[in-house]
Amino acid sequence: MAVITELHRSDIDQILDQYGLGAVETFRETTHGIENSNYFLSIQQDDSGPDRTEYVLTVLERETDNRSLVLAALERCSERGLPVPQLVSTNKGSTTINHQGREMLICERLPGNHVIYPTTQHCAAIGRFLARLHLILEPLAIDTAYERKLEWIKKVATECQNTLSKEDSRILHRSINLVDSMLDRNEIKAMPQGIIHGDLFRDNVLFNEHGLCGVLDFHHAGYGYWLFDLAIATNDWCTENGSLDREKTFTLVREYNSIRKLKQTEYWSFPHFLLYAAICFWLSRLTVAVRDDLPDGFPRKDPEEFAEITRTHLMHPFQIHQLVTSI
Repeated sequence: MAVITELHRSDIDQILDQYGLGAVETFRETTHGIENSNYFLSIQQDDSGPDRTEYVLTVLERETDNRSLVLAALERCSERGLPVPQLVSTNKGSTTINHQGREMLICERLPGNHVIYPTTQHCAAIGRFLARLHLILEPLAIDTAYERKLEWIKKVATECQNTLSKEDSRILHRSINLVDSMLDRNEIKAMPQGIIHGDLFRDNVLFNEHGLCGVLDFHHAGYGYWLFDLAIATNDWCTENGSLDREKTFTLVREYNSIRKLKQTEYWSFPHFLLYAAICFWLSRLTVAVRDDLPDGFPRKDPEEFAEITRTHLMHPFQIHQLVTSI
């Protein structure tokens, strides 16, 4: 992608002066990321040796209410051994800086590669990681709500109404009404909530020959239903041709359940949360796809992928009773 904020060598040098990390040998734009600009930095650590350390410089392109939560979540996860990017502090002890009006941060670059075609082993690792993440972040007393709430869904659906076919509009509004009705129930409101990642897609996870070795992009973290976070991950990691692969789904949820036991209410409401998560990412992609004011090269993921997932969850809800008996 073309980064939003273009940095030159002089900018990189000024930024690194605030960290005392050493001199940058090379830097380049990353090919991943949508909402923030990211650069890979190779830094010479010691003039007497050949060793270099890799970092990621992130330019935080938009103002968000969850900034303090993101930083706190990364620090807590790193302290407790989860494979997340470790924040680098400046010479003054801050984890963010301001350069030319933009807030920025630097993390150590994690090793590994993104998975394109997940196996059941990958899905198992995602389930275990997500359960650990939820439990580790539970004590954080930061109640910043996940931004893609039902109110956000309704707002974006209204804004994008004219871009949809009549059939897609009908499907979207029927799906929203089902989710709205579900979230209004008292037993749903009583379900476990806490800090969620909110974007645990394949392009935010790294694997190597030993297994899961990195989880990236906490910039959508917020307070929400843990089951919703599980549904987000399931929709991406376990979907093939618009439908959930049963074995992968069972594996991911079973491994999650082995660490954080699901409540009975979570079992029967899982199909609706899968629909809820699908709507969110259909609309998040659609709202970008219809814009004509974005810079050249700005990535636009196909909304049709999640439109199809939404249709599937609406017309053929995942058979949760089979999942319950298998755990």
